[in-house]
Amino acid sequence: MWTLIGVVVGPSQVARAAGECTASLCVLNASAANALYVHPGSVQVTGSILVNSTNSQAALVSGTTTVTAIGGTIGGPAAPAGFTTSGGGSYNPAPTNQSAATDPYAALAQCPAAAACPTTPAAPYPSINHLVSGTQTINPGVYTNITNLAGTLALNPGTYVVTGGITISSGKLTGTGVTIYLACPTYPTACAASTSGASFTDQTGGKTTLSAPTTGAFTGFSLIADRNNTATVTVSGNGSWLTGGGAIYTAAGKLTAASGGKSSFTRAVVDTVETSGSNASQISVIPTNGTLSISVPTTAGLGSAAPAGTVSAALGTVTITDQRGLITSTWTATVTATNFTTGGATSAETITTTNVSYWSGAATNSTGTVTVTPGQADASAKQALNSARTAFSSTGNGNSSTTWNPTVVITLPAPSVVGTYTGTITHSVA
Repeated sequence: MWTLIGVVVGPSQVARAAGECTASLCVLNASAANALYVHPGSVQVTGSILVNSTNSQAALVSGTTTVTAIGGTIGGPAAPAGFTTSGGGSYNPAPTNQSAATDPYAALAQCPAAAACPTTPAAPYPSINHLVSGTQTINPGVYTNITNLAGTLALNPGTYVVTGGITISSGKLTGTGVTIYLACPTYPTACAASTSGASFTDQTGGKTTLSAPTTGAFTGFSLIADRNNTATVTVSGNGSWLTGGGAIYTAAGKLTAASGGKSSFTRAVVDTVETSGSNASQISVIPTNGTLSISVPTTAGLGSAAPAGTVSAALGTVTITDQRGLITSTWTATVTATNFTTGGATSAETITTTNVSYWSGAATNSTGTVTVTPGQADASAKQALNSARTAFSSTGNGNSSTTWNPTVVITLPAPSVVGTYTGTITHSVA
């Protein structure tokens, strides 16, 4: 007499829409040569880097510098062969082949439609030219140009739509709860395809320090460009910096750092990326509000066995992804189970959790600066799931991921009747 055992593994977190880029730095251009181009300078990311280009030279690091993804991966459809180096350049970690991904913000409402956009006045829009020392404060609105060549230009909280461009040279630009929106001269009509509209330039010791809104339609965004705007966001010159304090989204534009300029954002979704002119040129992406998530298999069949026999099988991969970017980061994954039943779930049609055992095994993959510990290193350490058990734990810093393939072992009671038994194994993480 044989008894068939099945298991339904309950997911504990909804996955993101399939195909969206989940990396900290998403380079969207699908075909460009040198879509990620460091010659020299550095690109430093907490999390992952994805370059969509299928070009045979999708990425190039030239000079004694490194493109670094801390706690994540570097890759794209052209990797690894299409991620080239010269003059001592390198990638850390080594690039891996990955599928291209879609724009994660493709559904984001843009100006003037988004609720965070200022009311559109009649053209011509005013320009701001701050050319002297001291501080000038301006309010959200639609502007043709914003220029600061000395002193401090302070932005009150809100959205600033610019149709011509922003130039910060020697002066300072500051703002809390601010989103800058780079439009075209046709605003409020959107930019035509492949149009160079408003740009953002921080140069000659200019210093831009912003923080993004924490509420509203543009929560978390420091800089957004019209999706067709091909203009560049540039920081150039020693002593120049652009600290976004939030995400940059310019789906058709380039993010550049040159001649010692430095820029930093919490996420970057851009068409292309380039650093040049000096090893001091730097683009940093450091998430501050990432999440701790878990993905699990949906179902697994354990096979069959006779009463009083034992059946075991691997459930499939469980992955914990920690994108919180914390200096000290810990988590513990817990596993629980229900009874396995068939028919009317009478005593003869029930396998209790006392007879359901689990062992995690060692990690099959781990990224980041972390130490991961299995709850049950091998079969000899298996534990009955008659109470919650620790499946895995991690301690370290930065972003990371951990994957394992656990095994469930079920001992069938001698009185068990023939049937297809199902139960639920649930993983959770905190």
